[in-house]
Amino acid sequence: MPIINWTNITDFGDIPSQANNATGGLFWTSTLYMVWVVMILVLIYWGFEVAILVSSFLAMIIAIILVYANLIAWYHAITFAGIILFMFLYIIWSGRKTQ
Repeated sequence: MPIINWTNITDFGDIPSQANNATGGLFWTSTLYMVWVVMILVLIYWGFEVAILVSSFLAMIIAIILVYANLIAWYHAITFAGIILFMFLYIIWSGRKTQ
């Protein structure tokens, strides 16, 4: 049995979904999180907070595009929104003056 069932591909829009079918739905999700980690590693030079905020924002935009392409679930985009919110709260908390 071939990995990709070519009989299910009727137009070009079916090609990206075949990667999910062959990997049990994890291809685009794992690709998204790997891109997020690579972006963090690239941006860590400018600081931890900047790296997390910028990479999470870009990953959230990519996740929304993948959601509308029907390749991943909504909770992946919401996860990145939660990380951004958490980082904003962390920046506010860490900037307070302790006396």
